[in-house]
Order: sequence, then structure tokens, then C-alpha cells
Amino acid sequence: MKLDHRLKADNALIYTTEELLQNQVKILVHALMDEGKDGPTHGWVMSEILAEISEKFGEKMADFARRYIVIDVCGMEERQKLSKTKSKRRKRPTYFKFR
Repeated sequence: MKLDHRLKADNALIYTTEELLQNQVKILVHALMDEGKDGPTHGWVMSEILAEISEKFGEKMADFARRYIVIDVCGMEERQKLSKTKSKRRKRPTYFKFR
């Protein structure tokens, strides 16, 4: 088998170290999810996945994995931190307990 591919700017991909780590984390996330689904509980626990990623890759990648699971895998929007200005949302009614 002869490989006669020459690297050129138009057919080469350049990744940073962080991008490579993020791809490894994504692969591990899916592997752990599949392992959980195939297990006796037929499900996965995000805190267990994040603990394993934190142990292998550190807290920064665990935070990346949490955002990846919540936003990309589950399709949920991450809650934004409220600014210090007053929110325009209606306040919930307050209920008092009568004796």
C-alpha cells in the first residue's frame, strides 16, 4: 500500500492541545454514557462521569464535559447567571403559613 499524500494547507487540519483534549473528553463521555446504558441501571449519572473526567483530565476539562453534556448532548440551555440589575421577570407570589 503506497501512501503518496502530500500535506498541503488545503488538506491539513491543525488542532491545539486543548482541542485534542476536548475531543478525548467527548469520546470518554460517550463511552461512559454507553457503559451506563448497558449496565444494570440502564442509565448514566453525570456526577460519576464528571468525577472520572476530573480524575483523568482535571477540573477544567470536567467543567467542559459538564457544559458539553448539558448543552450538546442533552440539548438543554445552560442557565445564565443573573446580572445585578433588576430582572424584568414577574416575582412569584409569596405564601404565608397561617396558624
